[in-house]
Amino acid sequence: MVDASALLVILLLVHVLLGFWIPRYSSFQPPHRFSQKVIINLLIAGLYFVAFTLVMILLRDDDAFAWKAGLLMAIARFLTLILTPNSPKSPTLALLSREAVLIISLVAVWLVCENNIAKLQVSLAKLLTLPVLAVGLAYVTMLRPASALISTILSPWIKEIDKSGSLANAGTLIGYLERLLILTFVLLEQWEAVGFLLTAKSILRFNEIQNAKVRSLSEYVLLGTLLSFSLSIAVGLLVTYILKTH
Repeated sequence: MVDASALLVILLLVHVLLGFWIPRYSSFQPPHRFSQKVIINLLIAGLYFVAFTLVMILLRDDDAFAWKAGLLMAIARFLTLILTPNSPKSPTLALLSREAVLIISLVAVWLVCENNIAKLQVSLAKLLTLPVLAVGLAYVTMLRPASALISTILSPWIKEIDKSGSLANAGTLIGYLERLLILTFVLLEQWEAVGFLLTAKSILRFNEIQNAKVRSLSEYVLLGTLLSFSLSIAVGLLVTYILKTH
């Protein structure tokens, strides 16, 4: 009988194999009827039921719980496929929504199976400390709040910038990744990596701006980059101070 940690990894492995290797209904000849979509998703959910039930039977001597666990995962899979279909406007959000529900269901199965709910409560209580909360808040801040602040500061010049030819929302995603990386490097005190990232972005942006031959664009990009780096470094230094003093 495998231990609790190994069981969790096995359950995650089964989910990854089933969720990303089995074609979804959209990979088949697209069904134009809702009934066809439901039938295909029921088949996928049924496969989830069989797979998770067998895994629990093989790894845990509790047949009654095994089929309940399989049923929970099958229902979760079916509901996520039906209620969060692939959207051409926000495919990433749809994917994250599906996976969040499934992983929460999977972890719930694992917690109940291993009687780890009480242990989880104790672990969470230990994690709710100022340093951990500060790090979590810093990473969350680097996403939408930081993006909104930078956009507000740059808003007086946004109308002067020609964004034709740019990928939709690419700049926002680049900003997210950029600030998350910088914050991570600052917390790890890897200032060389921060300098490397700034240099790499400067080279890429220089080629882009040189091709555009627009001074206003170069100034706009420079302002955005400096604001993004400055905010990330400032938050990183503040969190580093909290970590060192608590």
